[in-house]
Amino acid sequence: MPDLFTLLPVELFRPLASPGAGVYADILLAVLAETQRHHEPLSRESVLNLIVTALTDQPDGLALTADADADASTGAVAMLAPTPSPVDGVSARSSAILRYLERCGWLRGETQSDFNQQFILPDYAFRLLRVLAEIVANEPTPLAGLIFTIHSVLQETLRDGNADFGIPEAHRNTDYLVNSLKELYHNIGLHINLVLQRASSRDVLDQFFGLYQSEIVDRAYHQLRTTDHVSRYRPGVLDALNRLSAPERLESAAHRQHERREAPSVEAAALHLSEQLTRVRDEFEQLDQQLQAIDARHNQFVHAAVRAIELHLAAHTTTSGQLDDILKRLAPSEDAGMLAQTERALQFFRLELADRESLAPPSRAGQPFTPDEDVYEPPDAAEVEAARDAVLQQLNRAIGPERVRRIAADLLKGRSDLRAADIPLNDPGHLPLLMYLRAYGDGSLGYRVEELGEWVQTGDYAFRDFRLHKVESKA
Repeated sequence: MPDLFTLLPVELFRPLASPGAGVYADILLAVLAETQRHHEPLSRESVLNLIVTALTDQPDGLALTADADADASTGAVAMLAPTPSPVDGVSARSSAILRYLERCGWLRGETQSDFNQQFILPDYAFRLLRVLAEIVANEPTPLAGLIFTIHSVLQETLRDGNADFGIPEAHRNTDYLVNSLKELYHNIGLHINLVLQRASSRDVLDQFFGLYQSEIVDRAYHQLRTTDHVSRYRPGVLDALNRLSAPERLESAAHRQHERREAPSVEAAALHLSEQLTRVRDEFEQLDQQLQAIDARHNQFVHAAVRAIELHLAAHTTTSGQLDDILKRLAPSEDAGMLAQTERALQFFRLELADRESLAPPSRAGQPFTPDEDVYEPPDAAEVEAARDAVLQQLNRAIGPERVRRIAADLLKGRSDLRAADIPLNDPGHLPLLMYLRAYGDGSLGYRVEELGEWVQTGDYAFRDFRLHKVESKA
């Protein structure tokens, strides 16, 4: 791995570590936003206007950016020049800041053919400032959609055969997903520490229903558990990875990467693509473990918040907790020594955790268990009769061969045959009976079925018509 400052200027972070770090950050973020709005590089006048705006917006902008005048040439000119007016001071300081940022590596000047100077952001400055802009905007971790994106990329790679682009893109999104999950896990731990440091129940509730709800649950945790559910997309991802691992697909993609000079050889490209597929497969197979760890962390935060509230409520409702509050209110607030002595004297009587960082619940006095008396009232005669009728109704709904025999005998009573279209279907329960009549029509129940084949409509039901023929029993 190369040294970081072989790729970055050594003085790059000097402005952001100075007393005027806030002013310099506003200037750089303004330059980034302006650069993103324009296709051409920014002119010198445009950058100076952004610097002047940032200086005038800060009350002590000139005093905080005095380190920008450290240039020796600027200092020599300033010694010979007369005392500048406030407007001239802002203008001179803006030029000094522009040179300072260029010297530290945040900006790069380009002289055009007409001798006008334009400024661009180097590639590393673009990346760093984009991350800083996301932090300033407090944008949520975009977990929702990442698993769907990986699934879509792999499926499209299978359809189009562009594994030389699809596999690296799926690998890049998988790395981003894993890092985002780890960030979510650590952020939950930060909130656990914060809730343990709260001094009152109100603060704990504000932390739980305010910051944690908005920054963790609403922005990341809820989306991860609903919008982008793992079990919905993982089978398709794993299937696509197995199909893309075929040697002919990897070799074809490796040839295309080698032709574009993205790899020193076909073998090296194929090995790199295979390693990327293995990494994506391993991460998706282990994704449940990471999600379970996040769930456990979330439950740990909830339990810590509940226990903290119990601790604060117990400390204010017991005799020792009330005595502690009374003595603290009587002690002069400016007498820190007396308060410290009171704290030590009451340490034995206070109900609190032995270690404030511990997640163990507070100790409680044992309470005898008194079970509730069971009061059983037997049902009255009307309730018993209603229950019997309900059971009988359920039993009568059962359809067996004997019931089908009785139904067929009732329908064919006094006749030798009957079309199904002539059977009245007045109740939704009659349709299953019609189906059973047709199913048992082999002659064993005193009738047989003759298929007529034509469709008939009876009320709300349509079916193929059939005829019931009475079968005389043999003596």
